[in-house]
Amino acid sequence: TERRQTLATAESCTGGTIAARFTAMPGASAYFLCGVVSYSNASKQTVLGVDPDTLTRYGAVSEQVARQMAEGARRISGADYAVATTGIAGPAGGTAEKPVGTVWIAVAGPRRTVALLKQCGSDRGQIIDRAGAFALGLLRDELNGK
Repeated sequence: TERRQTLATAESCTGGTIAARFTAMPGASAYFLCGVVSYSNASKQTVLGVDPDTLTRYGAVSEQVARQMAEGARRISGADYAVATTGIAGPAGGTAEKPVGTVWIAVAGPRRTVALLKQCGSDRGQIIDRAGAFALGLLRDELNGK
């Protein structure tokens, strides 16, 4: 708020948890522009502009998709920053390469887009909570120039 910068979210596996954390705080309307829950691949493409070829080549749970989700949220909202999550919250859907708890997080800002891979546990609620916390940490680091 002090910097007069704005934020948007694009969430898949966290299902709006990050947006809810921001909007629960008084004064969020001064900086929080919008939150998109793009759970399906189709919504990732049509709402956020994720490239269908990227989804096919790398899968929804990938660094490339997380980056495109964050950049798409930033673009459609006009926000200074956008944070995105895509992962496997379980209990089903995991593979040997991408087990349950695998989450890609990305933050797009004025200077760059960064992404981070995290293993967030095996319990669905724990995965969602941890992924949200890691996303907030990555956003904080970007805001602080780290």
